[in-house]
Amino acid sequence: MDLLFSLLLDGAFLISILGLVALGLGVINNLLGITNMAHGEFIAVGAYTVVVLTDQGLPYWVTLFIAALVGMALGVLLESTLIRRLTDRPLDAILVTLGLGLVMQQVLKEMFGSTPRSVVSPVSGTFDVAGLSYPLFRITIIVAAVAAVAATFLFFTKSSFGLVVQSIFQNRESALTNGVNAGKYNRLAFGIGTGLAALAGSLLAPNAAVLPTMGAFYLAPAFVAVILGGSKRLMGAVAGAAFMGGLEVVIGESFTRTWGRAGVLVLAIIVIRMWPEGLLREPKARVA
Repeated sequence: MDLLFSLLLDGAFLISILGLVALGLGVINNLLGITNMAHGEFIAVGAYTVVVLTDQGLPYWVTLFIAALVGMALGVLLESTLIRRLTDRPLDAILVTLGLGLVMQQVLKEMFGSTPRSVVSPVSGTFDVAGLSYPLFRITIIVAAVAAVAATFLFFTKSSFGLVVQSIFQNRESALTNGVNAGKYNRLAFGIGTGLAALAGSLLAPNAAVLPTMGAFYLAPAFVAVILGGSKRLMGAVAGAAFMGGLEVVIGESFTRTWGRAGVLVLAIIVIRMWPEGLLREPKARVA
């Protein structure tokens, strides 16, 4: 029983963080049609923002919002100056964002060095259930991440901006033909995507070593999660993250963490091969 609860909580923790990262990637990929290879560096940007602000005495919970805004602002700036020229050149976008990620890593190293930084956990104590003690702060992270994912879905399904974005997801050509200002929505969507990655980093900061390369651990599974989820619905990215995170924790319990990650990626490739349209593929229209 202890093992079951531990697996459930560890799985929920990984899924919640991976879900945020994959959701950000899904927004960018579905709307702009490009793969942001620098997405992992925005995780580090969010974590370092928390490090700097908490060192200045700001409460951790305040720094979460600021970190998300910093990631969003940086994303909007990069889309306006660089990414906007690549929306019709997806292969070039991969190379450019890959180089951008390396530049961001180097800048972070120059600013903060390569020594791991840390943030004091704002929540102490443990959550005790069925004889299992689990860090209370990890529970808090899970709740905060789930709330952020839910808020993002509400924004994209209830706001006028979100409804336009959904229409672009479904049929970009038709939306543009009807007079949608693609540049405006691309900028904001890219910013939202990078802001979600930065928020994930800020949630991780008290629970992990803060390094310029810390986002690399989440980048590959987040990409696979977006592909695995399929369709043009944002829920696909979260579903893919749940598949990746849940299986990784289960396999990693029996083997090492590295083997767990490798095993999940192999299984994901098999699933993609069997269902190339993804786990949440669009239903086919019925023929009368």
